[in-house]
Formats: sequence, C-alpha cells, structure tokens
Amino acid sequence: MKVNIKANIKKLWKKAEAKVYTAGAVTALALTPSTAGAEAPSAYVNKISDGLFAEILKVAPKIALVVIGFSFLMYIMSGDEHKKSKHKSTAYIAIVAYLILLVLKPLLGWLDGLI
Repeated sequence: MKVNIKANIKKLWKKAEAKVYTAGAVTALALTPSTAGAEAPSAYVNKISDGLFAEILKVAPKIALVVIGFSFLMYIMSGDEHKKSKHKSTAYIAIVAYLILLVLKPLLGWLDGLI
C-alpha cells in the first residue's frame, strides 16, 4: 500500500486553511498599534526641543562666565585705552547676558505656572 504524502498534506491544508487565515488576521489586528495610544509627531518634536533648550540653559551661563573672565584678563593685560574700552564693554555685555540667563529659567517656570 503506497501512501501519497503530498495528497494528504493538501487535504489537511484545505481543512485548516480558513482557520490559519483567521488566526493570522486576528494576530495582525492584535499587534497593530491603536491610534489612541500613539502620540502626535509634534509631541516628539516638542520633547526634543525642550531637551535641547534645557542643555543650552545649563551650558550658556558657564560660557558667559568664561567670556567675562577672558574679557577681564584682556582688560588687565592690554595697554591701549581703546582696547581696554573694547574689553570692558565686552565684559559688561557678557555680565548682562549672564544675568539674563540666570533669570530666564525661573521666569519660564513662573510663566508655565500662569498658563
């Protein structure tokens, strides 16, 4: 007695074909993310920009202090009055920028509280 394996597999597939397709469709639907849980692309952009802005607020005051120190050093070292005036004005501008950067973070927090 010769058994035709190929024919038996075809018969089994015909019986289980609808069940396999149904199981595949249910699995695909279950794994598909819902739109209610997904965030808008603007939310990701806002997170990235907030992170970059926070890093800038951490680094910028330190850079301003370096500029103030360098300007003060150049003011002391220079002999020409014109150069001294230039370094003095650079130091004043850096001091104002430093003060603005120090006030900016609490001010933004206060404005967030208002909104």
